[in-house]
Amino acid sequence: MLPKNLSTISDNQNLPLTTVTLTSKIFIESLANSIKQVRLQANKHDKLVSYPWKDDPTCKKFTVQLAERDSLPKWALTSFPGSGVTWTRQMIEGITGIYTGSIHEQDPPPVQLEGVGFDQLGIRDDPFCGCTIIDKDHEATITVDGMVDYFRLLYIEGYSDILRKVYDYRGVLLLRNPMDVVFTYRHWQLAGKVGTAPQEAFQGPQWKKVVEFVAYAWADHAIRWIEQIEKGTVIFYEQLLGRNASTELERLFDAMDFKPSPLDTERMRCTLDHRDRTDHKRLNKSWIPLEEEQRLLFIESIHRVQQSLRRRKWPQLPVHLYDLHGLYNQTIL
Repeated sequence: MLPKNLSTISDNQNLPLTTVTLTSKIFIESLANSIKQVRLQANKHDKLVSYPWKDDPTCKKFTVQLAERDSLPKWALTSFPGSGVTWTRQMIEGITGIYTGSIHEQDPPPVQLEGVGFDQLGIRDDPFCGCTIIDKDHEATITVDGMVDYFRLLYIEGYSDILRKVYDYRGVLLLRNPMDVVFTYRHWQLAGKVGTAPQEAFQGPQWKKVVEFVAYAWADHAIRWIEQIEKGTVIFYEQLLGRNASTELERLFDAMDFKPSPLDTERMRCTLDHRDRTDHKRLNKSWIPLEEEQRLLFIESIHRVQQSLRRRKWPQLPVHLYDLHGLYNQTIL
């Protein structure tokens, strides 16, 4: 059945040309408006507004939400598992008011809030929505199966080309002391995001393989991203813990050319005041001293990454803040 306006034209072939033209114009404009409304409805998406600090009277007004679809470029927030990326995402969201995303399936949002519908959050199902400020991507280090699988992901599955293909060389590299990372990685490998591995997991042949893998892949991953990133920077977990956190975060957003600039000082204050929230925080972690041979592996890796940062003229690893398990810091400067 023809629309009313079109039926009028069809049934009145003897109308003056000007009348037919006017009627056709009205119909076309009406059809165009209908198509526009359909497209608007199709593109409409729930921004999932949340209040991360609703129990703090001075911060409860601030929200976090999704941006409009296809409004933001793809940025990678990459790190070795166990480097504090979820915690870093909490701070990025707090300062910008925009959700971060993750390319990893079933990866929970960094802030756990009730009644927001995170189980339907589009940034997990559609990591290319263009509605998140930055996206977590562990690249090939996501493996729990060690060196062989790491190389398979890199060179057979093509993970080594992710920075170019997915992010157009835009990336932020988060680095943490690898001698701390090896323990958090082992917990994550065996017990998931917040579980803890048993004490015996940190000894024997399997533990030795984990140490060797983390020492190699932590540096290999970092150096590849340092060398390939064209727009972005490196940030350090240890700096985000201390009194220089605001400077570190400002440097991050300057590299991303985030607007508004300067950053909202009240949002920054609220974000840093709430750094110690317990979402996804692992408690009662097992720990044992590293053997001398194992520490030397990590020192070599740290030195390799430090050299790569120097060549790039990027900020240096804050080794003065590292727990070197009894070794003198200057051995890796």
